[in-house]
Amino acid sequence: MGYDFDAVVVGAGPAGSAAAMKMVRRGLQVALIEKGLVPGSKNVSGGVLYLDYIPGYSVEDVFPNFEKEAPLERRIVEHEVYFVSEPMRRNGEAEYRFRRIGERSLLTSLGLTGLTETGGRAYSVLRARLDRWMAERVAEEGGVLNTCTSVEELLFEDGRVVGVRTNREEVRAKVVIDASGVTSNLVVQAGLRSKLEPEQVYHGVKHVFKLKEEEIERRFGVGKGEGKAVYYVGPFMKGVEGGAFIYTNRDTLSVGIVISLSSFLKRAAEDPINVGKPVDLLEEFEAHPAVSGLLEGAELVEYSAHNIPKGYRTMLERPYRPGFLVAGDALGAFVKIGALIDGMRRAIATGIMAAETAIRAIESNRFDEATFSVYRELLRPIYRDVSRSGRSAALSEGSIGYRLAPKLMLMGSSVGKGPAKADEQNRSDALKKIQSLTALLQYDEDHHYSHIKVDTERASSAPLKLWVPACPVNCYTILLEKGVFASFRDLYLFNLERLRANGVPEEEAMRRALKETVDDIRRARLRFDYVACVACGTCGVIGPPGTVDFGHERDGHGVIFRYG
Repeated sequence: MGYDFDAVVVGAGPAGSAAAMKMVRRGLQVALIEKGLVPGSKNVSGGVLYLDYIPGYSVEDVFPNFEKEAPLERRIVEHEVYFVSEPMRRNGEAEYRFRRIGERSLLTSLGLTGLTETGGRAYSVLRARLDRWMAERVAEEGGVLNTCTSVEELLFEDGRVVGVRTNREEVRAKVVIDASGVTSNLVVQAGLRSKLEPEQVYHGVKHVFKLKEEEIERRFGVGKGEGKAVYYVGPFMKGVEGGAFIYTNRDTLSVGIVISLSSFLKRAAEDPINVGKPVDLLEEFEAHPAVSGLLEGAELVEYSAHNIPKGYRTMLERPYRPGFLVAGDALGAFVKIGALIDGMRRAIATGIMAAETAIRAIESNRFDEATFSVYRELLRPIYRDVSRSGRSAALSEGSIGYRLAPKLMLMGSSVGKGPAKADEQNRSDALKKIQSLTALLQYDEDHHYSHIKVDTERASSAPLKLWVPACPVNCYTILLEKGVFASFRDLYLFNLERLRANGVPEEEAMRRALKETVDDIRRARLRFDYVACVACGTCGVIGPPGTVDFGHERDGHGVIFRYG
């Protein structure tokens, strides 16, 4: 049989568009297939894009004039890390201790913050705008951009990948490049890795706040068109390993947390008194007096969540097979060194490297193991970066980075003051809170197909049901005669209030409420509803297969992020 295209690229994010553009400019016939209604509508990032990287493999090598023409938000002129203490609140004011670490600090020069890795020019970006712009440039150059299409299977002939099967048709190609992100199922089908596990991913939750340009510049002390990337470590994480960030955009702020998923699951199971859902941690951060003043009067316009690969745990040892290459987050090309969160420029680099390998195979008409193994060699600098991030994680993550380091940093630290905002937090139960957040989002609901398959009988028999607290929306809830609950903490508080109302002494009520909550979780039925899903992939990572299987929406249905 013949081929419909020289190459098919799955996913129109930075890696996919970079790969497609490289091949299109070489004169190849390329299809760029995107599941979203428009490119970027399903994608989420912090995010800061660092322009300078390996010569020949940066964004400007495939998108000339990128810095002048792309929809960039603000030029990041400063990175900061703050360690903050628990605030002491009295008489409407809060006092806390903090230590600021900048790009020129001793700790940064010793390589402990990751801020030395920024490497020159950096811009804040919003993925809904950036990804669309990049994909449109590919189409202008002659690539075929096919949206609202989900790639569900690889096509094989004699052990070689020869195309894809979408929810609509089969598309044959000489080479397939998988740039479909951390939720990719194609890498599993290709036999390159098994399903991701919780210890292999971070989980990010983000708010986007609208704020006037001049107000952003005043509050963050930057000039017109300039911005900051600010990272925070503090007690607002409630013992969950992770930290928070604020990125300044043109007229919005991206405010979020990045947590280790396995750490969150452990804490949610052992301490439902303090750990509810990830968004609760984000709200704790936003209410901290070191932060609340920066957000004063800002309008919340978007809520999002997504998983992020821990590159040092997920980077594919074998990133190819004949006819098939993997790039970007699907590959695991993500680096977190200290506070620095850095995935997009490496995604772009791997996209270009995959494209070079594909070009070599197509032009030589050789699709054997030796031809595709060149990709592994091109990726050497990426593997080095990922390896370094693994060494950094041994210090910056876990008990050293999130427990010992903050204590040391706050010795002899400065004192800050701000308004006591804790009482103004959104303390509604998770069901109502999430409903108000998902109301900010646009959905194209699919009334006929669920991209997540859940065996509710098997799931209901699970003693912990960790899908419930980990889900950033209300896809998973537990059902009892007491009601419906979207977090273990809400169930605990319900039990505690009932015992208090019956006159049980406080200490005894807390102990009994915790025991009752554990028993309730064990016997509760799991309820599943995919309508408000944000396609983060968390439930699929928790699994196990056969109980929960995560796939992709069809025909552009599902969430449509306006900012991303």
